[in-house]
Amino acid sequence: MESNREKVNGDRVSLKRSRVEFEDENEDLDCERDIEEHEYTTSGNMARTVKIRLFLTDEGMSMSSWMKVFVAECTCDGAFVATALARYIRREVRSELWEKMDAAGVETSDVAFHVFDRYGTVKAKYKDHPVQRGTGVWGNGLDHGPLFLIENLRVTARSLRGKGLGKKIVSLLLNKARLFYLDDKPDGKDADLFYGSNEAFERAWTLHALVTPGKLTTEIGSRLVGKSAEERLTTKARVQSGAIGFWRSCGFRRIGASRCFAFSFDLQHQSRAIPAASDFDPRRSHAEELEDEELEAISEAHGSTNVKKVKMERLRHTLPLHHAALTLVDEELKTFFATHADDKIGWDRVTNSEATLLHLTACELKPLSMRWLLENVHHADRWKTARDIRGYTPLEALQETLEKMRTQKEYGFFRVLNISDHFEGYPDAAVSCLSLLFGQDALGVSRACLRYGCTCGECIEGFLSARMRSSLIFHGEIMFDLIQNGLYDGQFWIEDNDDILGYLDPGVRKNLETNKSLRKGFVNIFQIAVECLRAKKAPTAENLEWCSNNRSEWPPDTKNYLRRAGAQMGCRAVLRYIFDTAREQDEKAGDGECQLTLKEKWSDLPTCRNDHEFEFVARACGYGSDDSISSRY
Repeated sequence: MESNREKVNGDRVSLKRSRVEFEDENEDLDCERDIEEHEYTTSGNMARTVKIRLFLTDEGMSMSSWMKVFVAECTCDGAFVATALARYIRREVRSELWEKMDAAGVETSDVAFHVFDRYGTVKAKYKDHPVQRGTGVWGNGLDHGPLFLIENLRVTARSLRGKGLGKKIVSLLLNKARLFYLDDKPDGKDADLFYGSNEAFERAWTLHALVTPGKLTTEIGSRLVGKSAEERLTTKARVQSGAIGFWRSCGFRRIGASRCFAFSFDLQHQSRAIPAASDFDPRRSHAEELEDEELEAISEAHGSTNVKKVKMERLRHTLPLHHAALTLVDEELKTFFATHADDKIGWDRVTNSEATLLHLTACELKPLSMRWLLENVHHADRWKTARDIRGYTPLEALQETLEKMRTQKEYGFFRVLNISDHFEGYPDAAVSCLSLLFGQDALGVSRACLRYGCTCGECIEGFLSARMRSSLIFHGEIMFDLIQNGLYDGQFWIEDNDDILGYLDPGVRKNLETNKSLRKGFVNIFQIAVECLRAKKAPTAENLEWCSNNRSEWPPDTKNYLRRAGAQMGCRAVLRYIFDTAREQDEKAGDGECQLTLKEKWSDLPTCRNDHEFEFVARACGYGSDDSISSRY
């Protein structure tokens, strides 16, 4: 048996290696500031003293304004025994939150795309879905304020694990984050002016800590070698359970059914009243996880094994109908179903993830096969309410698939691109699948609403929601009033409205300086856009030109302007500015000034998935910006 001295020496060797690895992963940790030093005496018979250094560092100049890095380094007898890294994230960068957090690192990106929508608010499913909402204690509470993300915690000295060191590090990090946040928080004397109310100010400055336990379970690879699939699964589950149990003991509770946990600094928060044993855990499929372990073991033993191919081959033997649903194109699948209509081969069976055939055909966007199932399989209509292992009905599973299709694109190594602004509507197959699953409920919803992800059922042409329409009207009216100032002095007017004229060709701008009629025509487009929106028409160039032609305007300033600038460019120059301004003052995409002004008028309107998608709606109206997806990576 190895002596304690030998064990400690062995720890020191591995810890030096860990220190080097930690520094390699975090190359920007050379600018230390706000340093604290603490000592911690471990519990147990052989008490040891650990020195803990806490400090802040900026991770690159581009991130220093919105993110600070917190580091903990622990030494015992001169050797590194533990490290931790956390990030204090200011959410003023809502409109670019996904992009910024994706660039910050894999763990940060994972939390951003897994828990939050593109504007930094918790995904609706973790608040409202009957299963995915979990305990429901977080509600909208995580939608505002800075975040403290504990990204990495390692007690690398095995002899110091289970001695309370990890909890001590977490406690010190949370306290340091709290103090930093209090110093970062404005005094609130102008809360009414900038936030609308003291309540809104406090909500905007509520700090929460986050962690993803599954990302912190390491060093188990050697314990899996030569083990059976069942033993591998048991080992991983035990380690995972231990990691989750640790964070729950630190006061963290699961966000909905996600893999991410949160900590509230408010002692009266609902999460504080939930015992660790009563926190929510998502259902898991033992059969699915066991199969994954079997295939992973095979892959490790035979590196060339195509795991996906093996898994599909197994499915073909056990559930041929479900295998066909995943591999055949829609026409072929419908024929396959019809050919086996009288066979007793498991129409009612489900996959290891408890997905029915309706789940599979919906998520694979195969409406012909879906319709055949609903019309020919006894009780297939009941599958519409069946829930898979994640708690999704076929409709909800399809909506989840489409939401990801609409917003995210994976590229490179563990990178995710936000493609929300380039959404052009779901394909015909998806629209047909949605219509089949909504059934009678879809009779009052247009295919345009289904195509463009409308959730209120009232979007104009399927994409322009009542709230966005209200915002665009608000900004159009303001600009129509403001831009008339100095209209009779061409040179002054051009200089004063330089930013507004940015989408016009230089030649047209030059004509505006010398031609008052053209200037008046340009100004009139703001008013015409408002009239168009009030008439519940999308403000496309075609609709604006139609409105202009029906105004009986004299002198024909607007027609002169549109004739000189061109209908498309002439309208785009105005509408692009309205969309950009509305986005900048939106409660999610910008500073919230619009909603603070409109108040009840805004909140009384129905909510919709499309309420804050200004670039998508601008593009749908024909006014897309010049950037392209390919230029962003």
